Parts: sequence; structure tokens; C-alpha cells
Amino acid sequence: MKICILGAGAIGGHIAFRLAAAGHEVSVVARGAHLDAMRQRGQLGFTEGADVSYAPVRASSNPADFGPQDAVIVGVKATGLAVMADLLGPVVGLQTLVYFPQNGMPWWYPVSAETLPYALPDLAIFRVKERFLSILKPHQIAAGTVYSGNEVREPGIIYNSSPGRNSLTIAAIDPEGREATEALRAAIDASGLGATTPGNLRTAMWTKLVQNMSGSVIALATRNQTAISRHDARLGELYIRIMTEGKAIADAWGYPVSLDPVEALSRAPYHRPSLLQDFEQGRPMEIGEIVLAPAAFARAAGVPCPSLDAVAGIVARLAIDKGLYSE
Repeated sequence: MKICILGAGAIGGHIAFRLAAAGHEVSVVARGAHLDAMRQRGQLGFTEGADVSYAPVRASSNPADFGPQDAVIVGVKATGLAVMADLLGPVVGLQTLVYFPQNGMPWWYPVSAETLPYALPDLAIFRVKERFLSILKPHQIAAGTVYSGNEVREPGIIYNSSPGRNSLTIAAIDPEGREATEALRAAIDASGLGATTPGNLRTAMWTKLVQNMSGSVIALATRNQTAISRHDARLGELYIRIMTEGKAIADAWGYPVSLDPVEALSRAPYHRPSLLQDFEQGRPMEIGEIVLAPAAFARAAGVPCPSLDAVAGIVARLAIDKGLYSE
């Protein structure tokens, strides 16, 4: 397949490497020193330990250099989505599938025809919907979540901290897009990065969000790996309370999450989550999508979430004071 990765950073770079190593024609859009390193080598590096492997990629800051693709994977976080609509045009043809593997509350949540029990809260992430739908038909859109720990510690090389535990979900948001989505899912799965189709896209989203809003947020607040919650009894209690609140929020909206908080805590990974990485490196943070969005959904449904509200207030203030989030 001919595939372009818009935003070949930590997650996008991992996907790009896997697909390129599997023999697909992969182009990446990036910037800065990371882009320069890939251009100079003509390759993208990837490592899960000491040894670095490389795969060939075409790299540019301008998607017009690549032309229409079979599939486009938008590898940026929610904080970078606003500029993606302007970049999609040159790489999207009439049959191009565009996949958004996004953690946190996604922009496409209001698009599906599923009936919702409450009025959706007015979130900033939902306001990019019209821009994407002005370029893409619903059947051209696939979405999902990512389970993979990655960092760009040096230009041109992706460092993975979750070997053997990397996967993503992918599903079409419109029935007409299922065939193209299955082709991309199969390609990703065959590359060694596990890819599954969830039974319900929103349930899959809430399942990942419930984990992020507990373990990742505590890691950010304490400047630790996510695993700190299973080594500190007080934080473990907080983790379980927040996850329990998250499950109640998802259930109220009609998407019950089957995770057991105690079992999930026992698997909290030795990984510095992206929220913490962004805070430490001075990058815009997904506070709105991962922390404040579930709290807004709770208010809309009348679900109390005192533990989430308390931690959300703390980490939002941290991000605001550092200029990495604005309300």
C-alpha cells in the first residue's frame, strides 16, 4: 500500500517504521531535526533496546511532495489536529482512507449516527469536526486508540518502551468504509503492530480514556512512571477511585467498560505517559481531551467524580502555569 504518516513523531513514527519494514511505500511528514535526520538517512530508526533497526521512508515537511495515497495515518495528538485539515488535501484522493489513532476524547465523537442519552458538552476538540468533514466523506474516516509507549529521544529514531505490548484498534466510522479500513487493519497487523477491530468504536475509546484519566494523570501529577500507582498504596487507592468514576461516566453514556480497576492497577506500565513527556519537554498538552473532557461528560450526565475533579484541577493548573494548556 501507499501510505503517508502525517506527524511521524512517537506514535506516528512507530507505525511508519512497522509499515515501511513490512514493504509498504511509506512517506512521512515531520519537521525540525527529526525530519532532517530522516531525510539525510532516507530511513527511520526504531529500537526496543540497545540495537536500532532502520526502514526506508520518504520524508518531507510538505505533503504535496507525495500526492494522493491509499491511506493516510494522522499521527499527531489532539493538540495538533487543528492544522491537519490544511495538510490533508494534497494526500487525499477520492478513495483515500484517513485513520485517526487518537487517545483521549476524539474529534469524531459527534459524527456517528448512534443516539446519545445526553447533550454533548461543548468541547474544543469537537470544533475541528467541520474542517475535517469539509475534506473527507464519512466513509473515508477510520478511527481508534493506541496502546504503545514511544518517545523520540533523538532525531530520526523512535524508542519503544512497551515491547510485546504494542497494539491499536481501528474501525470505520461509517459502514461504507469498512472494506478499506479492513485492508489497512490487515496491513498494520501483518507488520507486527497488532491491530484489531473493536466491537464498538466508542466503547474502545472510553476503555482507553478510563486508563489514561487515572494512571497517566497520576503519573503527570507525581512526575513518575505510570507504575508508581501500584508501588504507592495511597496512589493506588486514588487510581482505583478515578478509574471507578471513569467507568461510571462511560456507563452513563451507554458504553460500559469491562476493565477491573484492581486488575488494571496491577498492570500499570513502567512508562512515562505522553502527558508527562509533553509537560517535561514543553509541548502543548492534551489536558482538555484526557482530563477535562471526561469530567465534562460526567457533569452532563449528572455523575459525581470528586477524585477526578480534584486531580484534574491540579494537573490543569500545572499545564496552564507552564503555558502548555489554555482554557
